[in-house]
Amino acid sequence: MKCESCKTREIEIEIPKGEDLEEVKPYRLCFECGNRLQHLALRPLEFFNLAAIHGHCFYLHDDFYDWDTGEAMAPEIDVIGPEKFPFPTLEDVKNDLNRLIGYSFAQYNTDNIVIEHLQKFNKTEVLDIIDQRVKYNNSIAYKAYEIVSCVIGKTANNWARDQWENRVAGDSILTYAELISNCFEFEEAFEVIKNELEKSGDKTFNDDILALLYLKNEKSLDWLETQTERMKTVMWNSSFGQLAACSQFSWRRCEKWLRMGRPLSLIALDALCLCTTKYHTGLFFWSRKQKPTLTDHVEPETMANRLRDYLKIDGVPRTQKIVEIIMNNHLFEMT
Repeated sequence: MKCESCKTREIEIEIPKGEDLEEVKPYRLCFECGNRLQHLALRPLEFFNLAAIHGHCFYLHDDFYDWDTGEAMAPEIDVIGPEKFPFPTLEDVKNDLNRLIGYSFAQYNTDNIVIEHLQKFNKTEVLDIIDQRVKYNNSIAYKAYEIVSCVIGKTANNWARDQWENRVAGDSILTYAELISNCFEFEEAFEVIKNELEKSGDKTFNDDILALLYLKNEKSLDWLETQTERMKTVMWNSSFGQLAACSQFSWRRCEKWLRMGRPLSLIALDALCLCTTKYHTGLFFWSRKQKPTLTDHVEPETMANRLRDYLKIDGVPRTQKIVEIIMNNHLFEMT
């Protein structure tokens, strides 16, 4: 077999990804590429070839390389002739399915245009290539699940089910949530994710709750109302607020939660803020792409009056600040 990096020389060395990662597929390289990898001096095309197989893991993360260009940012030796080994462009790979899938795996955040190009190919062919890549190196599965979810959907139901049922013990539901949401029928997907969340420990529940994001359904909010005892802290810009905002959040639901008080009232304010702003920085990447909005109409003055009333019973700095942001989102002036 050929070196995973240069694709020209034979494999001569295997480099593990860390002492605690023996089970992860090692880099399989020629001596020269092995030396460049360990000294953080890969050429752009070599970085691309490895990222397409291994993802952005040990030796390849953003402290060392520019993910968009493959440029070595902190080489310990000279990078030899990088201009002769350029990082491929979308134009270079868009008509070659195997390379296009590699391109999508090498991207840290997959561009919508890449998804659109992949959708032009036969779904079975796309799935076959992705399946081969995951079988070769399961550590790239997190990217495979994203691409399968966006490109293939329910056509990949059996494959997705196999991935879920044969998951490694202890894997987080977050790893599989997008795959399950897009490849299973809604009711089954909801039950699978909900059941896993009900088993989440107190330390992980606040993060794991994001698994419901991908369903984009208010049924998640109905269930969330039954989980208030597990909400130990609701920080500003919390996972709960992001989930609510992306799950068909409405002004009707917001008013209900404001009446119910903490912790749901804090989540309602967070979600309302996200649904009324044009800027979604600092959010989980998937949440930023959704650009959530309220599903129903409310007059600005009605919203303003209700928020002022809420501050009369819960006027701590945290709530004052977020109400001020919401008001500014709607170009209100506090009175």
